Amino acid sequence: MRKEPMPADADMESVGYTFFFQIANDGGRRACCAKVEALNIQEASAFFRQNWPVIESMARDRVVSRRIGEGIITLLMS
Repeated sequence: MRKEPMPADADMESVGYTFFFQIANDGGRRACCAKVEALNIQEASAFFRQNWPVIESMARDRVVSRRIGEGIITLLMS
């Protein structure tokens, strides 16, 4: 009797992946990071690329409103 393999992602838990980038504003740059929960780096990268316009807009809004002080902008997405 042949046993079919179980899907690899059936028992996997999501892991947090952090992507670092910079936003330029008024001649300066601000360090940013977006944390994405995904099953693997490929899924996290795909999510980050597909949602880049939203991520960039959120980061720019934070920079322009100056609600971030001197720290790093952190965006959490799951």
